[in-house]
Amino acid sequence: MNGLQARLVRTPVRPVPRHRWDDGARWLLSEPRGFVRVLGAPGTGKTTLLAATAAARIAGGADPESVLVLTGSRRAAGSLREDITRRLTTREDADEAGGRVRTVRDPLVRTVHSYAFAVLRAQAARDGDPAPRLLSGPEQDVVVRDLLAGDLERGAPDWPESLRPALAVPGFAEELRDLLLRAAERGLGPEDLVRLGQRHGREAWVAAGHFWSQYEQVTLLQGVGGHAVGEAGAPALDAAELVASALVELEGDPDLLARERARVRHLFVDDAQQLDPLQYRLVRLLAGSATDAVLAGDPDQAVFSFRGADPRLLADADPDGDRTIVLSRSHRLGSAVHEAVARLAATLPGSAEHRASTASTVSTVSTVDGAEGGAGAVRTRLVPTPAAEASWVADQLRRAHLIDGVPWSDMAVLMRSASHSLPVVQRALAMAGVPVASAAEELPLARQPAVRPLLALLRVAADAEALDAETAELLLSSPLGGADPLALRRLRRGLRRLELVAGGERSSDELIVAALRDGDVLAGLADAEAAPVRRLGRLLTTARDAVGEAAGVEEVLWRVWSACGLQDRLVSQAGRGGSLGARADRDLDAVVALFDAARRYVERLPRASVAGFAEYLSSQHIVGDSLAPVAVRGTGVSLLTAHGAAGREWAVVAVVGVQEGSWPDLRLRGSLLGVERLVDLLSGVDDDAVSTVSATAPLLAEERRLFYLAASRARHTLLVTAVQGEDEQPSRFLGDLADDGTDARDAGPDVRREVTERGLTLAELVGALRSAVTDPATEPGRRDLAARQLARLAADGVPGAHPAQWYGLAPASTDRPLRAPGEPVRVSPSVVDTLVACPLRWLLERHGGTDPAQLSAVTGTLVHALAQEAAEGTDEQTLWKELDAAWAKVDAGAPWFSRKERARVEGMVRTFLTWLNQSRAELTQAAVERDLRVELPAGDDERPVVLTGRVDRLELDHDGRPVVVDLKTAKTPVSRDAAAEHPQLAVYQLATLLGAFAESGTRTGGARLLYVGKSHNRTGATVREQPALDDETARTWLNTVRRAAGDTAGPTYPVRENADCSRCPARAACPLRPEGRQVTGP
Repeated sequence: MNGLQARLVRTPVRPVPRHRWDDGARWLLSEPRGFVRVLGAPGTGKTTLLAATAAARIAGGADPESVLVLTGSRRAAGSLREDITRRLTTREDADEAGGRVRTVRDPLVRTVHSYAFAVLRAQAARDGDPAPRLLSGPEQDVVVRDLLAGDLERGAPDWPESLRPALAVPGFAEELRDLLLRAAERGLGPEDLVRLGQRHGREAWVAAGHFWSQYEQVTLLQGVGGHAVGEAGAPALDAAELVASALVELEGDPDLLARERARVRHLFVDDAQQLDPLQYRLVRLLAGSATDAVLAGDPDQAVFSFRGADPRLLADADPDGDRTIVLSRSHRLGSAVHEAVARLAATLPGSAEHRASTASTVSTVSTVDGAEGGAGAVRTRLVPTPAAEASWVADQLRRAHLIDGVPWSDMAVLMRSASHSLPVVQRALAMAGVPVASAAEELPLARQPAVRPLLALLRVAADAEALDAETAELLLSSPLGGADPLALRRLRRGLRRLELVAGGERSSDELIVAALRDGDVLAGLADAEAAPVRRLGRLLTTARDAVGEAAGVEEVLWRVWSACGLQDRLVSQAGRGGSLGARADRDLDAVVALFDAARRYVERLPRASVAGFAEYLSSQHIVGDSLAPVAVRGTGVSLLTAHGAAGREWAVVAVVGVQEGSWPDLRLRGSLLGVERLVDLLSGVDDDAVSTVSATAPLLAEERRLFYLAASRARHTLLVTAVQGEDEQPSRFLGDLADDGTDARDAGPDVRREVTERGLTLAELVGALRSAVTDPATEPGRRDLAARQLARLAADGVPGAHPAQWYGLAPASTDRPLRAPGEPVRVSPSVVDTLVACPLRWLLERHGGTDPAQLSAVTGTLVHALAQEAAEGTDEQTLWKELDAAWAKVDAGAPWFSRKERARVEGMVRTFLTWLNQSRAELTQAAVERDLRVELPAGDDERPVVLTGRVDRLELDHDGRPVVVDLKTAKTPVSRDAAAEHPQLAVYQLATLLGAFAESGTRTGGARLLYVGKSHNRTGATVREQPALDDETARTWLNTVRRAAGDTAGPTYPVRENADCSRCPARAACPLRPEGRQVTGP
């Protein structure tokens, strides 16, 4: 190996922080005490005490298998397992425990559901039965929605008539699942729910009970039916059924219960306030004869009632308080954070002894470099917009990292609703250069960007008819096809070109589908045009061949993945880090999860088809949890909801979006099926009590607990922000943080009236220095200093520091005019209109500053074409057929919007027809879409000007004078005064006077704007008229056209402010507009 020597190096172990425990904690640590309840405020060390006690028992000689620690989540279980192991394998802590343990088996730390599953699996193994299978949330959602769809097909006879329209709504399935889970967690079955509904007059509960019975039969049949090879299947259980089944087994089998009690001698439960009734029964059943049975928690941090958690179970676990330890010293929170959290605790309903705690005076509180003695800080801010809020938070986090030395991974941003706040925060952090730890996926596996095209490819390979235009575009624009929008447009144009040459009429959508379905290599197209189709065609061939060989789901998926070549590219991107690396990591994780889902699907159904797997995964509409391995995430700021932060801590925590209306969120939950009412009844709250209690009171109490939990996640620095404006007011909770009873609206500095600090980013530094250098009012010494600093930054290659990179300072590339002297200028009436308004706009639009393919331009062209046909005598039925044929080729976006625009186009054509019929008594049609070309008389020093263009309609009035009618599809007509001075109409009249329509005479009868987008009761369409030009006005407009033509020559193009500036497509490069000054100015 070329002399290379390698050796294993032990991963550095973080030292175990020493705690100054209360007398009660030391009493628990000393020896097993039977049942003990541990209560404490946030940061008092409840979890740490459980870890220390479990480690002490194992170090004292207890078998690690006899120690069971139950937690609320897999993340919490992993952290607690790591903490216990570290205490056992760290020499100092082992010495304190009386031994020198260096290597141990992992302690048994599990979630309640994991333990219940282990009990059922062990019992099934002893009985020779198949192990149970956990029915995941997405799978359960699919079953519920399928059964509801079946009920709808039968007319939903079991459901109340008032609920039948809601059965197809996704939210109804979610609420129904919630109702069944809450009932199961409280020990009810389908028959119990039916009887409860009948007793209390709740028809929805009766129907839900019948549905539940049907649901149980379906899931049971799925298990009993077994595999496709005829093997016995495993019973599928959801989360609530898992715990209920474990309880049934333990309570119904004395031998099993005795074995479990003999094995589990030391039971510790963390976050016991999150237990639901079934989980609590399971814990008490195991704790019956344990030498240690410790329940630790804080009822004030119970925030998962929507999942069935009941904090009263922990609160009432020790009615006399004889077996309760109250931890009263805060080991985690800095003094400032501790005081703020204590003020929040004082606002919680009821009273509790454990809320009173004192800040630690010893070094157990984690501090950050540069902080003063770990006292910490609490800062609140009121900001005008969500974007300003996110920017301030990003700046504070960057300062904490650069000045105080806080690692990015020791910071978090918490929010009440990820859908509202997460995108804005992510964008602000990215702009400030703050790395973000990858958040948990909020999309179902089948909808994740890396998985969606792979599933679509499998579906098309199994069924060629599944390939439609939408699927083809998805596949081509995905990484599998590799076509960006420009390449896709190039492909469509190439296909249409070939089709027209062949005399065909198929659309580009049809041509793409045909090429992919037939495996056409498109030899008639250039390589750049055909590359996406050829690349995707090879993958489809690979997948079809594998399906034809009857290969399994995993084999087909693997062949496609190997052939697409994405693995090397994603792995390379992931290795480079940054935002692209994080995205590549997420894509690779999603693909690994896809293979894991395929494995589990094949294990359950070995002979299942590829199409069946694709349909199975695509039918899942909610996010699932996967045990598939994921990439090790880089360090970054955590972005979480407040619920997701339970049980975690950071040095710096920002709580954003503390708005009245969103935090607290007092919208009633579960109101359609009465989930909350069901929970109240099963908890002993009768109808009379419910009628006297506010429905929002429990919601407000839980929202207070949630904010209390979020604020207490900070060890050293707590940042709380809210938006204050006309439509947004800060939450009442913000005022609770203040120590003087301040109103929430005055609870923090208002940055709208404050001079904000410059952000600690290079971009803002360069901007501040450039502003000082270019501002004439800057003091000379300060300007010189700023220039020297810019020179230093420019020497190091910082973007934007060197004046050569500044907009507006580079010399013009040329000063030659656009047109040579004496060169004829061709202008149209519409061009003159634009030049009169603003020559700069004409220049930018003329050279690519506008998109001619906008929908408004397409509809305008279509209306003009149909109006021309109508004027030439085409009947209405033919017009509508041609409109349908043309509209089928228009990409108008969403179907509902397309239908709306289609109806608007038809309405404009009908308005034109009405005007056409009603105006015949006054006007006579002379020509439709008539071209014009006329040369303007020019003097000796003037360049030749040629007027060209086309008039929509040329009419003759009673005196035989030409009247130009210009069709407009705009929704808002110009005023009558503006029409009288309208440049486009005036130029049409000028062309008439100069002989453009010589066959109709050289007099003018005026000109008109016909707004077919605005109907009129008398005339059909709204009409704006311009009087006929006399000799004086004709000379005025002749000079106007000459000046406009001269303005096209350049090299300078004046900019003129006008009424259309706010709608100008060139405003991003206009020096008069704020968005354009950054381009045209230094």
